[in-house]
Amino acid sequence: MLFFVRSLIHLICLSPALWLSFVLYRGGESLGADPVKEIQHFLGFTAISILLSVFLLRILITLGKQSALSVLHRSLGLWAIFYVLLHLLSYFLLELDADLSLFFHEISRRTYLILGFLSLLILFIVPISLIPFVRRHLGKNWLALHKLVYFSLFFAVIHYLLATKSIEFMAIVYSVLTVVFLIIIFYQKSQH
Repeated sequence: MLFFVRSLIHLICLSPALWLSFVLYRGGESLGADPVKEIQHFLGFTAISILLSVFLLRILITLGKQSALSVLHRSLGLWAIFYVLLHLLSYFLLELDADLSLFFHEISRRTYLILGFLSLLILFIVPISLIPFVRRHLGKNWLALHKLVYFSLFFAVIHYLLATKSIEFMAIVYSVLTVVFLIIIFYQKSQH
């Protein structure tokens, strides 16, 4: 059963990249007047959707007492990182033409980019800490490092809210979901 669920997760998480590849292969006309922005927003939205699903999975595992499903966290987390990386690369390569000095200049000037970059850095630290050598070296601090993911989600949602530059329904929904998920997770932790 776990193999089936894991395979389904991989298929679902791969489908946005396949869809975007297909759209780009067909010429990208359906991406609108500013396809670069649409690609960036699509990849960022996919990343934050998967990141939120990691937190939802955690809540469901705790409520259903299904600790065997915890292995799915890693798969979802790695997919979230994959889409965050594509989101960043689309910004760096398509919008900034791979200009590294402009990239750091933009990140240093814009609050939403700073928050997005902080979220990305935190997300990248977590899988590195899963390497056995690193995990042994961190010892008890390993779990504390993984709790930084809460900040990553928070920063990502603020990044999303600020990047929309107007009130968008999904940005508000994701903000509310983030607050609700974090309250539930902290409540569940306080009960143990």
